[in-house]
Amino acid sequence: MSVFLTAAQTSPYVMPTATPPGDLFFEYAKPDGTSFIATAANAEQYLRLGYTVSGEHTLNDSDDWRAAVSPGSQLPPASGVETTEATATPGAMPQTPPAA
Repeated sequence: MSVFLTAAQTSPYVMPTATPPGDLFFEYAKPDGTSFIATAANAEQYLRLGYTVSGEHTLNDSDDWRAAVSPGSQLPPASGVETTEATATPGAMPQTPPAA
């Protein structure tokens, strides 16, 4: 648990004297119960909106980000959607030019 998470979960919120690292993200919970992941640097703004911080994540690159916010998005496509007619799949009708 980072000092930034501790500060965000303390009431009243007292902003730490340092800026959170760029790879630190919090899981925010909205008052309606839905949650999302966003940068820890925006904690003060989200807390003012009445959101709470339920956890933290260290996300080093876009692959880590994608895995955290959209689990399963790194998996291969479901059968039948790997290719389309627009990508010239085998068995697609060849396009013939119009007669001159």
